[in-house]
Amino acid sequence: MPKESESLHQRASREELLHLVDELLAERDREREETARRLNRLTESLQTLDARLLTVENSRIFRSIQSIANHLRTWGVKGKRYVHPAHGEAAQIRAYQLWLDRQRVGTQSDSAIRDITASFVYTPVFSLLMHVSQLRRNRLEAAVDSILGQSYSRWELCVCDDASLDSGTTSYFQALASKDTRIQYVRSEQVMGAASSLNRAGMLAGGEYVAPFSEGGLLSQHALFYFAAALQEKRSDLIYCDEDCLTADGQHQRPSFKPAWSPELLTSSMYLGRFFATSRTAMDTAGWFRQEFEGAHLYDAALRIAEQSSSIQRVAHVLYGEEEAEPPRPMEKQVLQAAIQRRGWQASVADAQDARFTIRRKLEGTPLASIVICSRNSGLLRRCLRSIDNLTAYPVRETVVVQHKSGDDAAMERLLARSHCIRVTHAGPFDFASMNNRGAQAANGEVLVFLNDDVEPLSADWLNELLAQLQRPEIGVVGAKLLYPSGAIQHAGIALGLMDGAGHPDRGGFGQGFWKWSAATRNVSAVTGACLAIRRRVFDELRGFDTCFPVNYNDVDLCLRARQAGYQVVCETASLLQHQESKTRVQGVSWKERELFHERWGKLIEQGDPYYSPNLTRVKEDCSLG
Repeated sequence: MPKESESLHQRASREELLHLVDELLAERDREREETARRLNRLTESLQTLDARLLTVENSRIFRSIQSIANHLRTWGVKGKRYVHPAHGEAAQIRAYQLWLDRQRVGTQSDSAIRDITASFVYTPVFSLLMHVSQLRRNRLEAAVDSILGQSYSRWELCVCDDASLDSGTTSYFQALASKDTRIQYVRSEQVMGAASSLNRAGMLAGGEYVAPFSEGGLLSQHALFYFAAALQEKRSDLIYCDEDCLTADGQHQRPSFKPAWSPELLTSSMYLGRFFATSRTAMDTAGWFRQEFEGAHLYDAALRIAEQSSSIQRVAHVLYGEEEAEPPRPMEKQVLQAAIQRRGWQASVADAQDARFTIRRKLEGTPLASIVICSRNSGLLRRCLRSIDNLTAYPVRETVVVQHKSGDDAAMERLLARSHCIRVTHAGPFDFASMNNRGAQAANGEVLVFLNDDVEPLSADWLNELLAQLQRPEIGVVGAKLLYPSGAIQHAGIALGLMDGAGHPDRGGFGQGFWKWSAATRNVSAVTGACLAIRRRVFDELRGFDTCFPVNYNDVDLCLRARQAGYQVVCETASLLQHQESKTRVQGVSWKERELFHERWGKLIEQGDPYYSPNLTRVKEDCSLG
């Protein structure tokens, strides 16, 4: 009996436990259902709010106010472009000083940096190569002090005195060398020039990395630490950083925030700057600095290293400063011409604005270019077609018009009847992705050029420049530089992570902010569909625009898929057009498209756009400091 009683008791306990588990599971299911209902209600509320906001954004009153605001932002004063007070030089200097103060506060302590350094698996020696000539002694000593004060201790300073006239220079460096074996000094009795002096200093170097260092430059305290930290994850052949300019009294101003490795930008300017470190192996292979390009020898070396390696890395910290100096444009142009000849390009170098160059590539062959235009506005389309006819030098082209049916289309019917365009019709809501896909199906060209109907060419060779880029197999998508009628920038490349997931750096500006690359042809993450060129083979390989994005993000998504497939995306600023922007399409971004875009590309957005600076804001497009 006792055993039976115990068995019954155990059975009852198990039943009670199972009943309790069932109740807990049922309660969890009820909570899950209630959570799902709340999320559905929240989603519906967000969609309703989103629809209302889109209605407001597209109302006549709102669009009128926006038009007035855009006009005031970029209006001209006596023939000169208006400069916003926040973009004035004095305001930028103040903003940069405040930003530097915030950076210093956020810097890790010396003890923390020592602990991190102690954990490094790879601890390379950086050989800093210095050419000494005629600089003021106080600036020279400040430069040397910035090296002596480095938190990362595995460095050596190799100095070549290029027959300087200061009799105290030799005794100064000899005294330093007697106290610190990391300093080596040699003097030339005859002037050799900077390139030869750096090579001579390199003969003293024993480090894994060599870095040319100006006698007037200043390194931040943790510069070499950041370089060494970057090399823990990836052993690069060349590593560079952000930098700024020094005034005569040593004040920091005019920062140069740089994109990650951009081979296109390097053929527009020496954007890597005046301080970079190169692996000894890469420098030996490249042949060191060449005397025939004296003055532009750093640029020449960087181009030759880039020809043999794409293992090039950016450190997004301002680690170096030097007095501003005008670059030797004639010599830099010769350096680029020599690079073009080595690479076997059919191209020439043309001068551009802001100390940059433009590579003019020769177009080989005459591929048929199909210009695909979606439109429902006969007035805009008439202007667009007329401007293409009058301002397009490239003759082998056809135009495909995707007509968006919208009520009374009599004027559009008459326009298309007179034109020689291939005609495709689309009924229903505006769907940029589907409309362009249908236009591409009707096109016959080897190259597809998607163009908005509110875009007009400003240069006759706009199409030649796009086609010349696309003849390169590594280039998948090319976009143009677009300007507002005021001359302000509408598009010069798209960056991930800005605004609603992707934005236009410097939109509405004139290149006056902290991002100085809007005028240069360069690699970008994406370009706008308002003027987007792509080879048909690549377009078909990517299966065209994704119709999951009917209004927004379809162009960015296409570019990101192209990059995912191994192609490069380039903004060719020599192709210049005017864009009215959103004259015929619904403005604003829908919640559904935004969520889908973040779901698909969220990891890339979190990583930050490689072709934009993490030191700049992501909540606006004005390239102000973050």
